[in-house]
Amino acid sequence: MKIMIVDDEIIILEGLSKVIDWKQLGFTLLPPAESAEEALERMPAEKPDLILSDIRMFGKDGLTMAKEAKLLLPNVEIIMLTGYDDFEYMQQAIRNDVSDYLLKSSRPADIIQAVLRAVQRIRDKWATQSQALQKDKEISKRWLEKMLTEGKSGESHLLTDYFPHLKPKEAPLQVLLIRATGWGDKDSNRQLLQFAVDNMLREMIPCEAVHMSTMLAVLLRVEESWRVEGRYRSLASKIEHLLKCTLYCALGTPVNSGDELHVSYRNAVQASKFWVMYTQERIWSYEQIKARKGWRQLCSREEESELTQLLLSGDTLRLNQWIGLCISQYLVHPDATYDSLSSYIQSLAISGFRWLERVVSQSEAGQARISDFTSWEEQNGETAIRDSLQQYLHAVMSVYRQSLSKGPSGYVERVAAYVRANIGSQKLTLVQAARHVHLHPGHLSEVFKKETGSNFSDFLIKQKLECAREILKDPSVKISDISRSVGYEDVKYFGQLFRKHYGQTPSEYREQAKFSYPENENSPLQ
Repeated sequence: MKIMIVDDEIIILEGLSKVIDWKQLGFTLLPPAESAEEALERMPAEKPDLILSDIRMFGKDGLTMAKEAKLLLPNVEIIMLTGYDDFEYMQQAIRNDVSDYLLKSSRPADIIQAVLRAVQRIRDKWATQSQALQKDKEISKRWLEKMLTEGKSGESHLLTDYFPHLKPKEAPLQVLLIRATGWGDKDSNRQLLQFAVDNMLREMIPCEAVHMSTMLAVLLRVEESWRVEGRYRSLASKIEHLLKCTLYCALGTPVNSGDELHVSYRNAVQASKFWVMYTQERIWSYEQIKARKGWRQLCSREEESELTQLLLSGDTLRLNQWIGLCISQYLVHPDATYDSLSSYIQSLAISGFRWLERVVSQSEAGQARISDFTSWEEQNGETAIRDSLQQYLHAVMSVYRQSLSKGPSGYVERVAAYVRANIGSQKLTLVQAARHVHLHPGHLSEVFKKETGSNFSDFLIKQKLECAREILKDPSVKISDISRSVGYEDVKYFGQLFRKHYGQTPSEYREQAKFSYPENENSPLQ
């Protein structure tokens, strides 16, 4: 707070300046004024919060000065000092909105008390104004947030009333989404960094900003003299250097009115999703990605088979490498989008989950105890989508090992899972299966017969034919291809085995299946 002492008597000026420790009271003592005229002339520039003034002075008196001071500084507090115990002066002082009235003969303690009462009034005014200002600010920010997220047709004329920085009205508007990282994972640190970026941007360019949960939505006018993306790169470099942080930016399309702001914001949100896909590129514009149509959303049969093998192996390093390769191959496709990639990732997770369900539900261990991938993603929050898939499939692998790890039945179930995963291999033998579970083939044969009631070769044929029967429901797959896919190069032999087990040829079964399943039903592996 700043205080100005006004008196035409030098002795009084010096006495009031020195007898009271103004700094300790929280005041900055401005140079004293020797007349009302001098004080009024200096007030607009120096803006005192409190004026301590004599009433009787040459030229304008203190009461006239107080009246004019209130016009210049409506919130200023004024304390009058006089050598005359004059009730009429006191009445007029009150009418002129003077805060207090003291005799010059008052003790320093009395003056200090009057000053402290004025200080409290000043603070109360500041608090009230701050609350009102903050309330108005919050209302305008909420209004702007609704303009961005929902669109408020017909209210765009209020934009420059609420946010004068967004003038001139004729220039297009554009939304930028900015995410700042580098100050730690605590919410308080992230918010503090976001505010710091906001403040620096406002100093560099005319703009307004809305603080979203994890991003800063920046709204600005697009000037003809510079492209937003190029200008932003220059600003971002300075901010990153000064704040020691990393910025990610997504640019929406320029729009011509406030009624279209939600379009620019929505486009910026779409562009921001590419931060997760391509972590090396921190600036994306909607113009870069608007032509992308999205690529395939489901994993292939081959990928599902490879995934099953990896889950059986228990090798998390190889699994991670395989996931990385699948995603890298996906990202190089020119039509890849965040939504299509998310669907593709989910299809891989679902494939792993369904495999686990099939394996565990057929064992004594019961049902697989793991949530679906959608719930897993929600639990992991902002974790990168690839990391979420890795963690989920690691959990699938762990549940499998825990469920099928004990006793002879565990060996049998692991062998059964291995057979189902390698059903198309012509080299699938008892020796291979025994090697997978680290048992002697003879011992595994005995354990298998004891636990299942059938020998390994009969089980193998049954699994191959069940798989073939399932694929036959898809009329687009040739019977010869189905025969090879389950490990039989000789189609005639395959047909004989199929008829022996099911009483029908593969063609007869397919014809019957047409009436049992909708024509558009595909194999669950499609």
